Amino acid sequence: MPLSEHEQKMLEQMERALASEDPRFASTFAQKNFRAPAPKNVWLAIVAIVVGVVGLLAGVMVSQPAIGIVGFVVIVAGIAVAASAFAHRSEQRAAVNKPKAKKQKRTNFMQGLEERWDRRNDGM
Repeated sequence: MPLSEHEQKMLEQMERALASEDPRFASTFAQKNFRAPAPKNVWLAIVAIVVGVVGLLAGVMVSQPAIGIVGFVVIVAGIAVAASAFAHRSEQRAAVNKPKAKKQKRTNFMQGLEERWDRRNDGM
């Protein structure tokens, strides 16, 4: 269902506001290569792990170390692909859910102690 004219104007206004507030964040989504990892990559990794286990077991059963080594390498590759896909997803979620950090003025240790002492005395 297409957006109404009013909704399109509101969306454009929000995009401009975002671009003016945080141009670096807005440019991240403006890039054409931004996409979530495809679920087929995860399925491909799972299939690779299963094939690797079968290869490892076949190498052990027929007493051929080369087949077992290839199976082990396929298992490790599958785990690496699956881990990178899940890590990429968690990074995306963390970036979306990350609150803006408050700017803190830099103080040295003694100034911090003095401020705490003043606040403590003001409370009395």
